[in-house]
Amino acid sequence: MNSVGINELKAEGLGFVSGTANQKSKTILEGKVKIVEKQKLPQWMVDSYLNGEYTTYETTSDVVLYRAYGMGYNEGSGATKEGAFATTEYSESRIDVKIRLALKPSWKNTRLVEEKIVVPPRQIISVGIVAPVVLETGTVLKGGAEQVLLPQNWPQSWVVGYREITSKPLQTYPEFYLNRRLIKSISPKIMMI
Repeated sequence: MNSVGINELKAEGLGFVSGTANQKSKTILEGKVKIVEKQKLPQWMVDSYLNGEYTTYETTSDVVLYRAYGMGYNEGSGATKEGAFATTEYSESRIDVKIRLALKPSWKNTRLVEEKIVVPPRQIISVGIVAPVVLETGTVLKGGAEQVLLPQNWPQSWVVGYREITSKPLQTYPEFYLNRRLIKSISPKIMMI
């Protein structure tokens, strides 16, 4: 939030402002990547970036990313842990991730689980800002988070932790668990992770 802090926003009566807590722990890519030739992406991927703008990088050191996902209640619907997109900021809440990543309900991403991913050096990623989307109701999900396209078929061995994304906004960095089964035992409502 540029020069305006959370306390100033609260003083204006705005209370919690989405995207403020996670900025304190956001992954800064500078010094961890180098620009390479721009990847040609399918148009639907290009359209997911604000103004269709993205930059392709090669990682030069470990890069920490986050991926929110969750399957719907119908078999085969929703977002899986093997998805293509991640971000440089953790999810503050389920609604926060829906807004900042502009996740349409029709995509059936239940946003129940977040994985912490460490991308090793010498990997190609494409990075840009998430474009807003307009829902059928006219509601605008503004996007604005940094979106990272992971390498195709990236290995699950890059995942270093999991956590449940809560409805209540986080104010501090979340704890990630090493074992998905531990999340299930803590919160049995999380299905098919």
